Amino acid sequence: MNLWIAVWSREWQLLFRQLQDLLQPLVYFAMVVMIVPLGTDPSADVLARLAPAVVWMAVVLAVVLSLDRLFRDDARDGTLAVLLTAPTPLWWVLLAKLLAHWLGLGLLLTMAAPLAGAAYGLAAPAVGVLLLTVLAGSLGLMALGMVAGALTVGVRNGGVLVAIILLPLYVPLLVFGAGAVGAVQSGFEGGGPVYFVAALSVLYATLAPPLAAVALRLSYD
Repeated sequence: MNLWIAVWSREWQLLFRQLQDLLQPLVYFAMVVMIVPLGTDPSADVLARLAPAVVWMAVVLAVVLSLDRLFRDDARDGTLAVLLTAPTPLWWVLLAKLLAHWLGLGLLLTMAAPLAGAAYGLAAPAVGVLLLTVLAGSLGLMALGMVAGALTVGVRNGGVLVAIILLPLYVPLLVFGAGAVGAVQSGFEGGGPVYFVAALSVLYATLAPPLAAVALRLSYD
């Protein structure tokens, strides 16, 4: 438990010590949200219809951009090698990294997404659902990203490979996350898709640390 707390505290401190790594995905999110209206009909009705897909796609791209740092620094400074030989199960330590990453960037994206949705003209109930889906869905996105990052930790310029691996896997969260917001925006119930996004994220977050631990051990063997 002591190592779990130490890893979680270290990750949390690194997030705010290396602010550029934390803010870059957020800036990327804002750029995607702002640039889309320039290439389409900027009328209020069109923007409101596009909002769920645009905001969710911006969240996905921001998360993918952030994954490079998940294991990069630990592999460079030897921390990862120490964790691999520690008596504490590696998956337990990776769970601390995942939760710290989610509580840092995930919550920032969760706060930014409703603002983007409101700027696109989403109604208040749809903005609320957007907040819930991004809050839950960002955990699943990062959990899948952890596995992909572990698989490519030893690969030079692995960021492109991570994106290729992840984008197809992100489709269910993207479809149901954006679909829930679109359904509420159209006057339907969005509870089912919201529950599905939350359940899928919990499943991914449960499976990801053990799978990433196996991938890291294979990479270092």
